[in-house]
Amino acid sequence: MPTKAEIESRVEDLENEVRRLHRALGQTEIDLKEVPKRIIHNARPHRSPRSVEAIQRAEAEWEMIVKEPDARIDDYIRSRDGIGWTWEKPYTANRQFAWCGAFAAWCWSSVRFSIRQKIFPSCYRLYSKWGNSARHIEIDQMQPGDIVVVYTSKRSAQGDHITLCVEAPCDGSFKTIEGNAFGTSGDGTRAEGVVKNTRSLDQVAHVYRLLAEDFDE
Repeated sequence: MPTKAEIESRVEDLENEVRRLHRALGQTEIDLKEVPKRIIHNARPHRSPRSVEAIQRAEAEWEMIVKEPDARIDDYIRSRDGIGWTWEKPYTANRQFAWCGAFAAWCWSSVRFSIRQKIFPSCYRLYSKWGNSARHIEIDQMQPGDIVVVYTSKRSAQGDHITLCVEAPCDGSFKTIEGNAFGTSGDGTRAEGVVKNTRSLDQVAHVYRLLAEDFDE
């Protein structure tokens, strides 16, 4: 007969799987609203000092202890500092919107608004716009500030969850701050919201690094 700890562990695994499936469905719903055209850039990657600012913004949100369904999440989705999807209903319920990309956009608020609004919201948008561009970086070149798309529930070409790398890979893993995920919250508890995670490099689908042209002057 399984122990209480074993049962609780299994329940957490099932809850995580449900969460991943909801997020994947939410990403699909986002992509159905607007399918971006594929473009290719040949510019060289820009290692911007703004990466430090993006990580600082992520850390600040993590320290605020943003847990589902905190009203703060609505800012990531509907304010101009995030993706600016003002037509969406105010965020009031967990899993109402797949907001991992909106959180990354909030962290990278220095990026041009049109990019945050049209490309950051989903894995597919990132992949279709940047998959064949100079922004697409090899996994072994990952560095803090990069936008890292991972596999969580399926092995689709574009990946299915958007994270922000905050520490360079070491011993086969890397550290992230991410939204719309389960992990370590700012109060040290395991929760769903803005969290820190250590992820295996085996989970990485794509790594994107912004170019100089992506920023407002």
